[in-house]
Amino acid sequence: SLNLIRKHKKVEVVLTKQVRPVLLKDGGDLEVVDMKEKDGFTDVYINYLGACEGCPSAKTGTLGFIEGFLQKELDENIRVIIV
Repeated sequence: SLNLIRKHKKVEVVLTKQVRPVLLKDGGDLEVVDMKEKDGFTDVYINYLGACEGCPSAKTGTLGFIEGFLQKELDENIRVIIV
């Protein structure tokens, strides 16, 4: 839907401007591979790149940081899922 396309663009802007620079400092990165709307939530599917791939905190602290940032900046009903 067009609404999902707009959300995808907004997610990419927030990630590029505010989240990715933090990851890049530590040699990591991420890419959005899909977005779906389900049960009132927007699920953002990400793939970690670089140092984030094998980092133990990628599934806990880093994931919480990314999800929290997107929720604060865009919509509290965003969930981030690692693929």
